[in-house]
Amino acid sequence: MLKFTRLLYFVSDHLPCKIIRGDKKHPYLERYYLCSVFGRRFYLHRFLGGDVDEALHNHPWRKSCSWLLTGGYLEFISRRKSPEDYSDLNIESRKLRAGSVNRIDSDCLHRIVKAKPETWTVFWHTIPRVQPWGFVVDEEDGATRFEEYANGRGPDWYKRAPRGKHCSERLAFQ
Repeated sequence: MLKFTRLLYFVSDHLPCKIIRGDKKHPYLERYYLCSVFGRRFYLHRFLGGDVDEALHNHPWRKSCSWLLTGGYLEFISRRKSPEDYSDLNIESRKLRAGSVNRIDSDCLHRIVKAKPETWTVFWHTIPRVQPWGFVVDEEDGATRFEEYANGRGPDWYKRAPRGKHCSERLAFQ
Protein backbone atom coordinates (compact mmCIF):
# COMPACT_ATOMS: atom_id res chain seq x y z
CA MET A 1 0.00 0.00 0.00
CA LEU A 2 2.92 2.34 0.64
CA LYS A 3 3.90 2.18 -3.06
CA PHE A 4 0.34 3.07 -4.07
CA THR A 5 0.31 6.02 -1.66
CA ARG A 6 3.62 7.21 -3.12
CA LEU A 7 2.07 6.95 -6.59
CA LEU A 8 -0.90 9.06 -5.47
CA TYR A 9 1.48 11.64 -4.08
CA PHE A 10 3.45 11.69 -7.36
CA VAL A 11 0.25 12.11 -9.40
CA SER A 12 -0.98 14.90 -7.11
CA ASP A 13 2.31 16.76 -7.71
CA HIS A 14 1.05 17.52 -11.22
CA LEU A 15 -2.59 18.40 -10.47
CA PRO A 16 -4.16 21.75 -9.47
CA CYS A 17 -4.21 21.87 -5.65
CA LYS A 18 -6.55 23.53 -3.16
CA ILE A 19 -6.09 23.31 0.61
CA ILE A 20 -9.38 23.12 2.54
CA ARG A 21 -9.32 24.66 6.02
CA GLY A 22 -11.71 24.92 8.94
CA ASP A 23 -12.64 27.94 11.04
CA LYS A 24 -9.34 27.86 12.89
CA LYS A 25 -7.38 27.84 9.62
CA HIS A 26 -6.25 24.26 10.27
CA PRO A 27 -5.94 22.32 6.99
CA TYR A 28 -7.94 19.08 6.92
CA LEU A 29 -8.16 18.24 3.21
CA GLU A 30 -6.03 18.56 0.10
CA ARG A 31 -8.14 18.68 -3.09
CA TYR A 32 -6.65 17.95 -6.50
CA TYR A 33 -8.63 18.54 -9.68
CA LEU A 34 -8.62 15.57 -12.08
CA CYS A 35 -11.11 16.40 -14.87
CA SER A 36 -14.66 17.34 -15.86
CA VAL A 37 -16.41 14.89 -18.17
CA PHE A 38 -19.99 13.69 -18.88
CA GLY A 39 -21.55 16.29 -16.56
CA ARG A 40 -19.34 15.28 -13.63
CA ARG A 41 -16.27 16.78 -12.00
CA PHE A 42 -13.58 14.48 -10.54
CA TYR A 43 -11.05 15.17 -7.77
CA LEU A 44 -8.39 13.35 -5.84
CA HIS A 45 -8.72 14.04 -2.09
CA ARG A 46 -6.09 13.52 0.59
CA PHE A 47 -7.56 13.74 4.09
CA LEU A 48 -5.33 15.30 6.74
CA GLY A 49 -7.92 14.74 9.48
CA GLY A 50 -11.66 14.93 10.05
CA ASP A 51 -13.82 17.94 9.22
CA VAL A 52 -12.69 20.70 11.53
CA ASP A 53 -16.15 22.21 11.84
CA GLU A 54 -18.36 20.23 14.21
CA ALA A 55 -21.56 20.79 12.24
CA LEU A 56 -23.01 18.48 9.63
CA HIS A 57 -22.82 19.90 6.11
CA ASN A 58 -24.53 19.21 2.83
CA HIS A 59 -23.12 18.87 -0.66
CA PRO A 60 -24.63 21.30 -3.17
CA TRP A 61 -24.82 18.79 -6.04
CA ARG A 62 -27.60 16.41 -6.99
CA LYS A 63 -25.21 13.45 -6.69
CA SER A 64 -21.71 13.00 -5.33
CA CYS A 65 -19.64 9.98 -4.49
CA SER A 66 -16.28 9.05 -2.96
CA TRP A 67 -14.28 5.92 -3.62
CA LEU A 68 -11.80 5.32 -0.81
CA LEU A 69 -8.46 4.32 -2.29
CA THR A 70 -6.43 4.09 0.93
CA GLY A 71 -7.02 4.58 4.65
CA GLY A 72 -10.52 5.12 5.96
CA TYR A 73 -12.69 7.38 8.07
CA LEU A 74 -15.53 7.59 10.55
CA GLU A 75 -18.50 9.57 9.28
CA PHE A 76 -21.73 10.92 10.78
CA ILE A 77 -24.54 11.01 8.21
CA SER A 78 -28.24 11.89 8.06
CA ARG A 79 -30.78 12.09 5.25
CA ARG A 80 -33.27 14.96 5.21
CA LYS A 81 -36.96 14.35 4.60
CA SER A 82 -37.14 17.40 2.30
CA PRO A 83 -34.62 19.95 0.96
CA GLU A 84 -35.53 22.57 3.58
CA ASP A 85 -35.98 20.19 6.52
CA TYR A 86 -33.14 20.46 9.03
CA SER A 87 -35.15 19.32 12.05
CA ASP A 88 -35.40 15.91 13.66
CA LEU A 89 -32.22 14.57 12.06
CA ASN A 90 -31.53 10.88 12.57
CA ILE A 91 -27.73 10.85 12.67
CA GLU A 92 -25.95 7.55 12.12
CA SER A 93 -22.25 6.79 12.30
CA ARG A 94 -20.41 4.53 9.91
CA LYS A 95 -16.84 3.49 9.30
CA LEU A 96 -15.60 3.39 5.75
CA ARG A 97 -12.31 1.82 4.67
CA ALA A 98 -10.25 1.43 1.52
CA GLY A 99 -12.42 0.00 -1.25
CA SER A 100 -15.64 1.52 0.13
CA VAL A 101 -17.88 3.71 -2.01
CA ASN A 102 -19.61 6.57 -0.19
CA ARG A 103 -22.59 8.23 -1.88
CA ILE A 104 -23.59 11.66 -0.58
CA ASP A 105 -26.57 13.08 -2.49
CA SER A 106 -28.29 16.44 -2.11
CA ASP A 107 -30.64 15.11 0.61
CA CYS A 108 -27.71 14.04 2.84
CA LEU A 109 -25.93 15.85 5.62
CA HIS A 110 -22.61 14.47 6.80
CA ARG A 111 -19.37 15.08 8.62
CA ILE A 112 -16.07 13.22 8.46
CA VAL A 113 -15.27 12.80 12.15
CA LYS A 114 -11.90 11.10 12.05
CA ALA A 115 -9.72 10.08 9.11
CA LYS A 116 -6.82 7.65 9.19
CA PRO A 117 -3.45 9.07 8.07
CA GLU A 118 -2.95 9.01 4.30
CA THR A 119 -6.61 8.52 3.45
CA TRP A 120 -7.01 9.18 -0.26
CA THR A 121 -10.26 9.17 -2.24
CA VAL A 122 -11.49 9.81 -5.75
CA PHE A 123 -14.45 12.16 -5.35
CA TRP A 124 -16.90 13.14 -8.08
CA HIS A 125 -20.03 15.27 -8.23
CA THR A 126 -22.58 16.23 -10.84
CA ILE A 127 -22.51 19.68 -12.43
CA PRO A 128 -24.07 22.20 -11.66
CA ARG A 129 -24.96 22.91 -8.05
CA VAL A 130 -28.63 22.42 -7.20
CA GLN A 131 -28.66 24.04 -3.74
CA PRO A 132 -26.49 26.28 -1.54
CA TRP A 133 -23.57 24.65 0.26
CA GLY A 134 -23.65 25.00 4.03
CA PHE A 135 -23.81 23.73 7.57
CA VAL A 136 -26.54 22.82 10.04
CA VAL A 137 -26.26 25.07 13.07
CA ASP A 138 -27.89 24.40 16.45
CA GLU A 139 -29.48 27.50 18.00
CA GLU A 140 -29.47 28.19 21.76
CA ASP A 141 -33.24 27.60 21.87
CA GLY A 142 -32.78 24.06 20.47
CA ALA A 143 -33.87 24.89 16.93
CA THR A 144 -31.67 24.08 13.94
CA ARG A 145 -31.04 26.24 10.93
CA PHE A 146 -29.00 26.12 7.74
CA GLU A 147 -26.07 28.50 7.38
CA GLU A 148 -24.69 28.97 3.89
CA TYR A 149 -20.97 28.38 3.38
CA ALA A 150 -19.42 31.74 2.50
CA ASN A 151 -15.86 30.64 1.76
CA GLY A 152 -14.32 29.20 -1.37
CA ARG A 153 -12.77 30.24 -4.64
CA GLY A 154 -15.63 29.42 -6.98
CA PRO A 155 -16.37 26.29 -8.99
CA ASP A 156 -13.47 26.84 -11.42
CA TRP A 157 -10.76 27.40 -8.79
CA TYR A 158 -8.59 24.75 -10.46
CA LYS A 159 -7.96 27.05 -13.45
CA ARG A 160 -5.94 29.40 -11.21
CA ALA A 161 -4.56 26.94 -8.63
CA PRO A 162 -0.90 25.94 -8.31
CA ARG A 163 0.12 22.37 -9.08
CA GLY A 164 0.57 20.18 -6.01
CA LYS A 165 4.37 20.30 -6.08
CA HIS A 166 4.22 24.12 -6.20
CA CYS A 167 1.61 24.46 -3.43
CA SER A 168 3.55 25.73 -0.42
CA GLU A 169 0.69 24.89 1.95
CA ARG A 170 0.62 21.20 1.05
CA LEU A 171 1.82 18.88 3.79
CA ALA A 172 4.69 16.51 3.13
CA PHE A 173 4.23 12.81 2.55
CA GLN A 174 4.03 11.11 5.95
